[in-house]
Amino acid sequence: MPPYYRRNRNRNPITTFKFVCAAFILSFYLLYIAFHKPQAVARKYPKPQRTRIQLEKWKNGTGKAGQMRKERVRKAMHHTFWGYRKKAWGFDDIMPVSGNVYNSRNGWGAFIVDTSTTLALMGMWEELRLSLDFILDDIDFDNPGGLVDPFETTIRYLGALVSLTELADAKVIPTSVMSAEKRQKLLKKTEHLGRRLLPAYNSPTGLPWPRVNFTTHTGVADPPTVHKLDPSKPHYKNPAVGPARAGSNILENCVLTKLTGNSDYCGHATGSWAHLVWNRWIVDDAPGLVDGPIDIFTAEPVGRQKHWDAGHDSYYEYLIKASLLLPHSPNAKWYTKRWVHAAEALRHNLSSRAKPSSNYAESHLYMGKINGPWYLNEQSHLACFAPGNLLLGGRHLNRGDLVILGQALLEGCRHSYQTTPTGIGPEVWSWSAASPYRNGTFTPTSPRQISEFANHGFWVVDPQYKLRPEYMESLFYAWRITGEQRYREWAWQAFEAMETHCKTPNGFAGLKDVMAKPVKGENPAWVDESESFWGAETLKYAWLIFEDVGVGSLDEWIYSTEGHLFRRPP
Repeated sequence: MPPYYRRNRNRNPITTFKFVCAAFILSFYLLYIAFHKPQAVARKYPKPQRTRIQLEKWKNGTGKAGQMRKERVRKAMHHTFWGYRKKAWGFDDIMPVSGNVYNSRNGWGAFIVDTSTTLALMGMWEELRLSLDFILDDIDFDNPGGLVDPFETTIRYLGALVSLTELADAKVIPTSVMSAEKRQKLLKKTEHLGRRLLPAYNSPTGLPWPRVNFTTHTGVADPPTVHKLDPSKPHYKNPAVGPARAGSNILENCVLTKLTGNSDYCGHATGSWAHLVWNRWIVDDAPGLVDGPIDIFTAEPVGRQKHWDAGHDSYYEYLIKASLLLPHSPNAKWYTKRWVHAAEALRHNLSSRAKPSSNYAESHLYMGKINGPWYLNEQSHLACFAPGNLLLGGRHLNRGDLVILGQALLEGCRHSYQTTPTGIGPEVWSWSAASPYRNGTFTPTSPRQISEFANHGFWVVDPQYKLRPEYMESLFYAWRITGEQRYREWAWQAFEAMETHCKTPNGFAGLKDVMAKPVKGENPAWVDESESFWGAETLKYAWLIFEDVGVGSLDEWIYSTEGHLFRRPP
C-alpha cells in the first residue's frame, strides 16, 4: 500500500472536521456573492498625511511677538489707511505724494478690498468696519470702469473677499465686526463677482481671455501688439496669455466652490491651468518649465520664455499651494510632481552664481531667465517670492536641498537691499555669471553700471522701488520655517528703510532710484503711486514676522499670491 494512501486512511477526525467546515463556509460565500447585489459606494482616495510647515520647537520664547516692532508696522498700516481714507476713499488708489486719486482696477475701491485681510489680522476693527460697509453697500460689480482684467480681479478682489469669509468662519474676525447676516451678504456678493468672471474662460481651450467685457459677458483680447521687426504685422496671430495669468486662479476659485457648493468656479480654473500642468510642449532644455506666452485658441506656446519671474511666477507658486489646499484631489500628487520638476529646473537651468568683481569678492546666487537659446542674466524684485516658495515646498516635502536653495536665493535678494544707499532693492538687476554657469546675455554698459558691478557684484537695470512685497514675503516664510533670527533682523532693516525713505504725509510712495544717496533734510525722489499690494502684502508680511508665530500659522493657512489667507484642510 503506497505511503500517501496510508496517511489518508489514518487522518485525524479533528482534521477531517475542519476540512468539512472550511468547504461549507467557502460554498456559502460563493452562493452569497452570486445572488447578492452589491451596493454602489463612492470611490475613496487615501487620506494624505498632513505635514507640519512651521518650525515646531521655538527656543527661549523666540517665537513670541516683538511688541515694539510689531506696533511700528501696525502704525505704518494706520498711516496708510487713514491717508487713503482722507483723500481717496472709494477710488482704487491714492497718489501718496500729491494726494490725488487714481483708478487702476475698475474703480471698485481696490485698496479697500485688497487691504481688508491685513486689517483683520492686525485687529484694526474700526478700519475693517468701514471697509466692510463699503464692500457690502457701495461696490457695484455690474458696472466696472472699462474692461475687466480677470487675473488682477481674481487675486485682488475675489481672493480678498473669499479670504474675509474664511477669516470670519475661523473666528479671526469677531461677530461684533462681521455678523452672520453680513457674512451671508458678503458671500453672496463674492459669488456674484465670481459669476461675472466666468466668461473669461469661454475660449476654445478654456484658457482665460486677457480681458472680460461685463456688459456683453464675453472675453476680449488685448489690443494687438505690433511685431518689432515688422510693424505692419501683429505680434501674435491669436490672443495670448502668460503662464501666471492662466495658472493663478485655482486657489481663489476652489475656495469659492467650497464656500458655495458650486463647482463651476473650481472647474473652470482647473481647466484653465490644465494646459500648463499637463503641458505637451515641455522640452529638454529646461524640463519642468513651460514656454510662454500661450495662444488661448490652441494652447500652443507662441514664445520661448521660461522662468520664475514676472509673467510666469505665480503659476509655479500655485502648484505647491494647490496640493496643500486640495490634498484629497486625485490631481494633488501631480501638482506636487510638476512643482518639484519646476523647482529642480530653477536650480539647474535658471540660477547662477555671480562672478566676483574687482572690489567685491563675495558671490551670490541669483535666478535668470531663458528665452529660446539665450540665458538672460537678469532678475526682477518680483522673482524674490521664489525663495519663500522653495522653503514652503521644501519643508512640506522634506526636501532639504530645496530649502537650502531657497535660503541661498534669499541671500541674493538681501544683497540687492543691503548694498544700496537707501537699503532697498531695485526693480531689476543683472550680474556676470561665474564658471561653470551659462554665459549671460547682458554686460554692464554705462559708467554707472560698470561702477556698480565693480563695487557690488551686480548692476542695476531699473532703479525704482514700487513698494513691492516679495522680499518681505520670503523673509516671512524663512522666519516661520527655520526660526533663524537673522531673517527677523533683515526684515526690520528693510522696514526701517521703507519707513525712512518712502513715508509721505498721505501714505507711502515708491522711489525713483534706490541707488540715489539720500540727502539729509531733503525728501527723496518719490514715485507718486502706491498700489494696493503695499497694504495687502508688504505690511502684512512685515507685521506677521514680528507677531507671535501662532498668528496666521503656515500649518493652518495658505497664502495667495496677493497675501490673502485660505484655510488649510485638516
